[in-house]
Amino acid sequence: MGLTEIVDGHIKELLNKEQSLYEHRIKICRECKLMTKDKILGEVCDRNKWFDPKTGALSLIQLDGYINGCGCRMGAKARLPEATCPLKKW
Repeated sequence: MGLTEIVDGHIKELLNKEQSLYEHRIKICRECKLMTKDKILGEVCDRNKWFDPKTGALSLIQLDGYINGCGCRMGAKARLPEATCPLKKW
């Protein structure tokens, strides 16, 4: 995702645009082990966590077959129709 898309997501968040898309996606994200709630940034797909989609195991170090979080603020990313989840959940 490029800078233009990131800025667009933050603008949509500020203006409460794409609210139904956001609500659908954030519900999925809140059940994900990669989600972290940061005191300042809010809900973030944590790039420091690694998830094995086959076993559901979580790791704090990179392991073969594990996928890490994207590091995005989900309040913005989940509003972008073209954005995707690193785990392909949406």
